[in-house]
Amino acid sequence: MKKRTANIFWGLMLVAAGIYALAQSLGYEVPQDPVLWTYVFAGISLISFILYFVEGWRNWGALFPGCIFAALALLLGMAARGVESPAMAAPLFIGIAIPFILGYVLDRKQNWWALIPAGVMAFLTLVLFAVDNVPGEWIGSGLFFILAVIFFLVYLGRHATWSIIVAYVMFVLGFMPLLGMTTRPELGGVIFLLAIGLPFLYVYLRYPERWWAIIPAGILLTLVIITAFVLLPGVPDSDSFNRIGNSLFFLGTAATFAIVWLRHHRQWGLWLMILFVLLAILNYFFPIAEGYWPVFVIAGGFYLLYKAWKPKEKTE
Repeated sequence: MKKRTANIFWGLMLVAAGIYALAQSLGYEVPQDPVLWTYVFAGISLISFILYFVEGWRNWGALFPGCIFAALALLLGMAARGVESPAMAAPLFIGIAIPFILGYVLDRKQNWWALIPAGVMAFLTLVLFAVDNVPGEWIGSGLFFILAVIFFLVYLGRHATWSIIVAYVMFVLGFMPLLGMTTRPELGGVIFLLAIGLPFLYVYLRYPERWWAIIPAGILLTLVIITAFVLLPGVPDSDSFNRIGNSLFFLGTAATFAIVWLRHHRQWGLWLMILFVLLAILNYFFPIAEGYWPVFVIAGGFYLLYKAWKPKEKTE
């Protein structure tokens, strides 16, 4: 009976809206006074809230019409009073967010996803209040920080590893627009590489059985050191220095594979270490061969294929 009443009400609303739109398209004069529509939307919102509580307050999806029409009534009321500000649209985003928040509160495990649209609506609300007074970089950072909080809350509710990774990445990206406002925006690259490399290093140190994590950690941290060194004041920009930077990268990568070989007894780590040491030497002393380093990589690949396909000697 409750559902039937709601269907009758919304059916009549749809018919009335259709008739109004049709009359307007045919050229008939229809009421467009914002004060009138403020009361109309307020009345629809009131009836929607009554239907929502009659059906049961746990049916959070039925809360959308009441919140949205209430927001529209408030928006039209401000327009009728001559208010002109981007913040006028904020009640609409808040009205959309409220049902999602309630859905999450009622069942955090099942409705964890509701945090995402709720967070986006919260961000849009803040943008409307800040757009006239806050630089765009702050707004961009705010988006990433809000998304970081959202996915962190998802992690607290579901303990899903992917959500904490996304939260961490969003948190790091939140600093990028702010660094663009500084005198050294290029430092953003160093911070970003460091932020990506540290989780791999943590995994390697915390879980020694996951030895593979040292490879991305070593390569990324090597790039951090080289990039930071390049950005130091007074560093010359010359071919000689570029050769030094490239050689340092190869040596850092070689050191990474040396750890794989010495600590984790992976024989292929030895060969990759030798390969990158050779690349470092060739890159520094014979820059003419700089463009031919892929040849060594290809050669290493063929060697590994040879080792894989080479028939094993039978032992008696």
